[in-house]
Amino acid sequence: MNRSLLMFSVCLIILTLVIGFGTSRFSSPSFLNLILISLSAATWLVYFFIEKTATENFIKNYLLTIVLKLLVGGIFISILIYLDLEGAESNALLFMISYLLLTGLEVGFLFRKFGKS
Repeated sequence: MNRSLLMFSVCLIILTLVIGFGTSRFSSPSFLNLILISLSAATWLVYFFIEKTATENFIKNYLLTIVLKLLVGGIFISILIYLDLEGAESNALLFMISYLLLTGLEVGFLFRKFGKS
C-alpha cells in the first residue's frame, strides 16, 4: 500500500467518524451507519481507482466516477427516503453533507497528486 493511499484512508476514517459523532449529537438519522459506510466505501474506491489512472486519462475517468457516484447515490437515497418517510429529511441532509465533505477530501488528495504536473 502506498503512502498516499494510506494517508487518504486514515483521513477518510477520521472524517467519517467526525461526521458520525457530530451528526449523532444534533439529530438521529435512521440510516446513519448505512449512509456513512456506503459513502466512505464509494469515496475510497473512487480514490483508489483514480490514483491508479494515468495522468492523461485523469479528467475522463474522474468525471466518469463522479457521474456514477451521483447516479448510484441518487438511487440509494431515493430508496432510503422511500423506506423511511418520517426520517427522510435527516437522512437526506446527512447524505448531502457527507457526500460534499467526503468528495472535498477526495478532491483535495487528488489535487495534491495530479496538481503537481
